[in-house]
Amino acid sequence: MEPADLPAREAAQGAAHPAAQAAQGAADAAAPARPRLGLERPVPHLNPVRARAVFMEGGSVSQAEVRSPILDSWQRSRFWGVDADRIQAPYNADFDPHSRLATAAGPVLDRLSDALDGTPMCLILTDSRGRVRDRRTGDRALHRHLDDICLAPGFSYAEEHVGTNGIGTAAEEGRTSHVFGSEHFSERLQRVSCAAAPIRNPSSGRVLGLIDLTSWQHSASPLMGALVREAAADIEERLLEIGSQRERAALRAFLTSRPNSRRALVTLTDGMLLADAAATEMLGPADHRRLREIAADLAARPERRLLLSDGRTVQVRGEPVAGTGRGGAPAGYLMELRVVAERREPAARPAARPLRLPGVSGSAPVFRAAAAQLVRLCEQARWTLVDGEAGTGKLELVRAAHRHVNPAGALAVHDAAGTRGGSSQWLQAVFRDLADDHGTVVLRHLDLLSPGDLLRLDGALRATAGRSGWVAALLTRDRRPAGGAPGGADAGPYPAGELPQAQAVPAVAALAGRFSAEVTVPPLRHRTADIPALAATLLARHSRDGGVQLSDAALRALCRAPWPGNVRQLEGSLRYAAAHRPGPVIDDADLPPALLSHAQHPLSPWESAERDMIVQALLENGGDKSKAARALGISRATIYRKVTAYGIRLGPEQG
Repeated sequence: MEPADLPAREAAQGAAHPAAQAAQGAADAAAPARPRLGLERPVPHLNPVRARAVFMEGGSVSQAEVRSPILDSWQRSRFWGVDADRIQAPYNADFDPHSRLATAAGPVLDRLSDALDGTPMCLILTDSRGRVRDRRTGDRALHRHLDDICLAPGFSYAEEHVGTNGIGTAAEEGRTSHVFGSEHFSERLQRVSCAAAPIRNPSSGRVLGLIDLTSWQHSASPLMGALVREAAADIEERLLEIGSQRERAALRAFLTSRPNSRRALVTLTDGMLLADAAATEMLGPADHRRLREIAADLAARPERRLLLSDGRTVQVRGEPVAGTGRGGAPAGYLMELRVVAERREPAARPAARPLRLPGVSGSAPVFRAAAAQLVRLCEQARWTLVDGEAGTGKLELVRAAHRHVNPAGALAVHDAAGTRGGSSQWLQAVFRDLADDHGTVVLRHLDLLSPGDLLRLDGALRATAGRSGWVAALLTRDRRPAGGAPGGADAGPYPAGELPQAQAVPAVAALAGRFSAEVTVPPLRHRTADIPALAATLLARHSRDGGVQLSDAALRALCRAPWPGNVRQLEGSLRYAAAHRPGPVIDDADLPPALLSHAQHPLSPWESAERDMIVQALLENGGDKSKAARALGISRATIYRKVTAYGIRLGPEQG
């Protein structure tokens, strides 16, 4: 924040309370004149208190009333649907205390926290996404308040979750940010002020984290920005020193192992990948990301198989490279790659038209790649793990691949969700189909099996490992943000109270070792270009007369929805709309209310009912918020706030 803006904030707060302002004026007249810092210049035109109130009611705010970075951040916060009345910061405690950032920042945080001890200041370290990783507070009252607003280790203060704040705004803009109390988007944050600066990788310039200084609003100083910039520079200097040591250790391990290895060799560090000629020829950019994921889990599984982007499978064996610093953090990871001998490929086919699978719609490259991979693996009869979020259409895609490769072949689907009454018969049926050398066997919801049943299933897979037919196991991976998923179509794949047992999860991971390939079916939000064709296919499948169409407004609403329930949710929404349409064309008013709002947190039953009432009132009044507010008996400011909180979007904005 510019030094001149601090008095402007104080003037704004006084303007919000006339009685307090009059009392303060009388006190100032009676008190002797106090010396003013040269940095403090009155700027009466800035009034963030009034500007925020106008902004929250949907009014227009100019840059003459509030600083430009703050106004830009408010607009981003409104776009993300941040709740201005409460803090909805997701929590994730998964953090490596020996990471490069933590190691470099530790001594700097120690020095500054000693200097600030006893002052109403808090020093905070976050990762690049604004997730708090360390917090040093010298004031008990401030410490308790920060706990109340979830500004604590593990919580994310990204703008998309809590709105305008020093950490999230600095992360979004990539530069030092200073936010005073009344400039925060959230009402709950207005008692504090904060300044944050990004910490960058000295080699690549990529933001690794942020350092933030937070104080009570009344004790904030423009010098906070200078302090965090200096601290960020100190951490970056230490990153350069630590990085050089780690990279030298990793390079030494690579050069030492290279003459003795007959396999492709790769060494990974935080910001570097070293590969010999064989590995360079073998790996593509997408494979680099997968190798980093494997490196992060080397302690649990030092050896595993990886399906490369070109379709080949390699056996990966890795080990950490000992670091030179304290704390035991590895300098990097050394990996050997060996191509696994594959079955003989079918005779090469002439170049064909783009793959079209029966009953499946999708032309997005990421979806076509997954479909082509499944067809190739089915042709090779390679046992395959098919994973993805709930409702992505994993089973339909596997069925389509089977029908494409072997139209006359048998297909047996065994769903573990049907074993609640007893698993013995289910396991016998699975073994019987696996023992039949031909045909495709599909296994679903294995994470619903008990640990004992998983061990028996593992024995059946081991006993039939040489079968010539294709085996596919479908796994559902939940990728929703922390805090849970909304109910209804957004809920997970398991009925209430029947989540998979925690102790069964490691056994499922061990079972995955029986499969030599893995394919991920992309979520619907990653292939929104397929929604028009998908919607047409689903409508044709479920409408009796076949003449149901979507209006342009309905199609726009479908394409911008987040689809946490994926294709299954799209199908359910189209069924709802087809049942509520007054004519042959489905309009956006016929869609479920949940699709017309994008709330940033799971809604309670009461909030869902309130959202539906607001959506209905807006639809009945042509999107006019003033008329809708009168019809509901609430103020115009309240409906603007609720529309923002629930992320309701109905096309063109009207007052």
